Amino acid sequence: MLKKLFWGILLLNSLLFADTITVFAASDLKFALDSIKEKFLAQHPDDTVNMIYGSSGKGRIQVEKGAPYDLYFSANMDYVESLYKKGNIVTKPKLYAIGRIVIWSKNGHFDAKKGFENFKMSWVHKVTIANPSHAPYGQKAKQALESVGLYKVLEPRIVFGENISQTANYINMKAADIGIIALSLVLAPSIARSEYSSYYLIDDSLHEPLRQGYGITKHGSKSKLAKAFYAFMQTPQVQQIMKKYGFVINKQA
Repeated sequence: MLKKLFWGILLLNSLLFADTITVFAASDLKFALDSIKEKFLAQHPDDTVNMIYGSSGKGRIQVEKGAPYDLYFSANMDYVESLYKKGNIVTKPKLYAIGRIVIWSKNGHFDAKKGFENFKMSWVHKVTIANPSHAPYGQKAKQALESVGLYKVLEPRIVFGENISQTANYINMKAADIGIIALSLVLAPSIARSEYSSYYLIDDSLHEPLRQGYGITKHGSKSKLAKAFYAFMQTPQVQQIMKKYGFVINKQA
């Protein structure tokens, strides 16, 4: 009887002190942040971290409207800074990485060594990038194509992804022949270990830096778990995971 009571008290304590947070993050972070979440929860076994991935721009709008997110991770630092000025983010915006973009295709004729020349090949009928109206990776892809004089030429054939994950899926499903996606996505195991692991890393001088930042939202301001996750992102352990997925760490831009 006493043993049952003891375990009952332990269970009640774990339920009383367990916490749950919801994190909105840019789609390019999915594989890196899922791995980070696993490491974090190893230190917080009674707690729960829910991840929602999508377009940084749409996430910004949702945070502005009071969506119940405790942390917001954006592929565009400007979005975090804007929310901070409006009071929707309560912590000073913090840079977590610089993103990189690549040209990628699953077409057998794709030659990574040819770089942008691939877009001029006869096998290219549909091109995909993330929607530059709200997706930071789409904005940088457009800038890079403009820098090499290809955007106007390709525009009639461009299929816009809602976010960078959908853009990669268009290539995966062969709804597009080639596209520009996040380096972090081609380094994910599903692609990196496949026969389609070849990609062309775009020179970052061809576009503005993909400065990516995060912060605790007004909704998450009183959450100890949100504060713990916020701090965990700056640890060497997390930085190693970010580097593994192609993010540039501690680079001022």
